[in-house]
Amino acid sequence: MGLIRSFSTPRGLFAAVAIILFTYTIWSYTSSPSTFKSRSYIGKGLIVDLKSILTDRPPGQESSAWTEGDEGKFVTIGKPVTKIQFNDKGIIDVRTGRELEGANEGSTFNLAVLKLPRGSKWGFVGVARGPTRLRDFMKINGHSSREQVLVAMGLNMTSQGHLIAVTKGQTLDFPMIPREGCSSAGSWIATYGAEDPRLFWTDAGTPALTYARSAMDNDRCRSVGFVNDLRAIFPDLDDALYTGVEGVSPYDGYREPGQGSDRELYRTEKQGVIEKNWMPFYPGALPDGETVVPHIHYTVKSALSLRPIELTPTRAIYKDVDLSSSDTKSCIGTAHSRSFKIHQASPLYRLTLCDRGCIVTEQNTVNIALSHTQSPTRQYGRFLATFNVSYPFNPISVGPRFHLNGCDDENDINYALSLAPIPESDLDLTVKQRKTPQIVQPDHFFLDDQMLITMGHNDKEMTSVLTTVREILGRQHMC
Repeated sequence: MGLIRSFSTPRGLFAAVAIILFTYTIWSYTSSPSTFKSRSYIGKGLIVDLKSILTDRPPGQESSAWTEGDEGKFVTIGKPVTKIQFNDKGIIDVRTGRELEGANEGSTFNLAVLKLPRGSKWGFVGVARGPTRLRDFMKINGHSSREQVLVAMGLNMTSQGHLIAVTKGQTLDFPMIPREGCSSAGSWIATYGAEDPRLFWTDAGTPALTYARSAMDNDRCRSVGFVNDLRAIFPDLDDALYTGVEGVSPYDGYREPGQGSDRELYRTEKQGVIEKNWMPFYPGALPDGETVVPHIHYTVKSALSLRPIELTPTRAIYKDVDLSSSDTKSCIGTAHSRSFKIHQASPLYRLTLCDRGCIVTEQNTVNIALSHTQSPTRQYGRFLATFNVSYPFNPISVGPRFHLNGCDDENDINYALSLAPIPESDLDLTVKQRKTPQIVQPDHFFLDDQMLITMGHNDKEMTSVLTTVREILGRQHMC
């Protein structure tokens, strides 16, 4: 009777209803996590069943091979690959303001893109490897000199998901010289300049670039460079970019005395003679609004991360993240152990495992990265892995090998560089844009987004494929 009387008052009745709703909410989450219709919350954030979402089998993938040596064929995903048309002869040399001269080898390829906020003049900024200046008259250790260059451009997307360059290309000025550290790498001693671009938003809201460069130390060969704001070396982007939205900051152009436009990323321990393809990321489910220098996933195979500990005018210096307490650090290498080689492809991007517009929390958000398996003859497979957004940033799951629609991975080189989220409203202007209740940056993924993948094809062309997050995310093995 005492319990009945306690519910007979308005306050007691309210408590009873609250208990019933709480009980139903917990039941609906625990009894049917795979339907993804839970309305349980951490604060205001949706609790998701990570395992159910990541291990789900998308339609048509039930009998597909998972890794090298498995029976069956690897699944093919996405819409047919498209070539991005580009006029190499129209590239502007930023040093002269005129069309690029002396570029006599190759073409523009290996495109990385960064999605820009709505309201910008372009949908994307892109940076790719441009044509090379081959100089037979200039020999280094008997090898002809080859100066590499990066080219920046603005791009838009059609309603079919095809990328179109809407500006001329402009070279990015990175003066470099050959290094003695490349002597053991054969012709690499005579190859210098920038390559392998990666674009991403810093937590401070600036469009950043990492790239492969000549090492600062003469006894090393290649290292990774970092430009904290692409607008410093590609002024057209400043005019095109809509700021003050989606966490994107205005450009003030200020630099500390002695500070250049780029820095070398450098490990305090075991810096290699050749360093390439570092994967930048930022801790946490949401940008903190102020951090510029990224953390790094140094190697996917052993899940080693680096954290910045010091900044000088010429370098960002890193220390290894302690993984001694992690029991998942070898997960990716073990899952694809039959592959000849595993290495990084894209930066890490935040993915919240609910539809765009939901509340982002550390419980429902992971970092994702596209990585490569490589054959002895440089053919690339690819897979997606997820990582913890919190320290020590260890792997959560690793996905299966897959082919991209229209790409011949047995005979061609298809090298992926970047991912970009494409909400439905980006492709169809009649679809209302979904607002996010928090500040999320333009490269933040949600579960109902489509995904743009940009690539280089045979070291000659720029290509892209459009797929969906759900299609690429399935059949993960939990670490």
